[in-house]
Amino acid sequence: MNLRMKPINFYIPGILRFSLFLLLLIFSMAIIFTTNKNVQIVRTLAIQGLTDTAVGLSSAADNVLRLMGENNTSDIRTIFSDRIVAYALVAQEDGNILFHSNPALINTKLQAQEVEKWISAGTFTSRRIILGTGVPAYEFNFVMYRPDKSPDMLRLVLQTTAADKMIRQAERMWWITGLLLGLIWTAGIIFERFFTHRIKTQAARENQKRLTLIGQMTATLAHEIRNALGSVKGYAQWLEEKAAEGGAEKEALAMVVAGTLRIESLVHELLLFSKEEAYNNGPIELAPLITEAIAASAPGRSADMELNIPIGISVKADREKLFRVMSNGIRNAMDAMGEAGNLRISAHEGGRWVNIYIEDTGEGICEKDPDRLFTPFYTTKTNGTGLGLAYAKKVVEGMGGSIKLSNRIGGAGAVLSIQLPNGRAK
Repeated sequence: MNLRMKPINFYIPGILRFSLFLLLLIFSMAIIFTTNKNVQIVRTLAIQGLTDTAVGLSSAADNVLRLMGENNTSDIRTIFSDRIVAYALVAQEDGNILFHSNPALINTKLQAQEVEKWISAGTFTSRRIILGTGVPAYEFNFVMYRPDKSPDMLRLVLQTTAADKMIRQAERMWWITGLLLGLIWTAGIIFERFFTHRIKTQAARENQKRLTLIGQMTATLAHEIRNALGSVKGYAQWLEEKAAEGGAEKEALAMVVAGTLRIESLVHELLLFSKEEAYNNGPIELAPLITEAIAASAPGRSADMELNIPIGISVKADREKLFRVMSNGIRNAMDAMGEAGNLRISAHEGGRWVNIYIEDTGEGICEKDPDRLFTPFYTTKTNGTGLGLAYAKKVVEGMGGSIKLSNRIGGAGAVLSIQLPNGRAK
């Protein structure tokens, strides 16, 4: 049986977050793909409309040139009188311009290189251009062949105002798409936060009920054990006093007394942990409290410590409970280092929070699951009860803060991190 298996409620927020993210990502990609496709279709239709107009006008001009002759410029001018036509020209193979929307350019010549490139391109080419007036347009070049196989060149330049307007209106869909995606993702994040908070609240409530039940059972058992233990310790001490000095009986009774004291200490910690706490939170200056905790938990070892606690920094907490947490943290750090080592205690403000760090230079922690270190009765020390860190987590969270234990970065040892509300924050 795997005792380290986490409850299903632990995984639900992560599963929900991943599923919601995947769903939103798929939905967003579908919307973006659809919008892009629609914009591309509108752009294609707009260009296709210009192309169809150019082909229709070129066919009409070709018929006029074939049936009525090249001198019938009035009919050609009528064909190209549409407002969409920026200008048009018809040129012969030698480059001589037979017709131009600007009559002043009729009978002028195109450059030979341009004519050669035009004819070699085939029957139809097109491209976007900018007119000399700065207006965008679309240029269509056609090659039309007479019955004697001689080519005529037709150039149509169409204004793209209507087509560009259509494309711009289609591209505005991206604004709507962006707004829609923003609303969808915002709603998704709000839903995820609400649902996750609800799951965590429910899990915390269930955990609190479980701890309350365990605490009641523990308190009852601890009281019974303490009552029986008092009698055992009393008789053992009485017999030890009566026993002869240096005898085996006195040594054995001394071990019994030491064992009862050990059990008595464990019972005291059990009662402390199982007690339903009431918090008297208020602003507490941190530096004097930590100095007192050092004197109580590590007398005579102040030389091995480095303190970096700014004067005036304070936290909002219950002084008695915070003193007990700090004393236990300092004692654990000293035990981890043994007789040699350096302990560093620091604190700094970060907005509405104060972060406290107790760093030792011991071997560090090898536990893969750091949360298990705060489980009641779990300990890595041979003479530990496994209730110190559990109690610290209980009261620190009860005071509105958080606590964690991890290995130091860039060196041996562990660091106990405690975060509490800033006593100077309003």
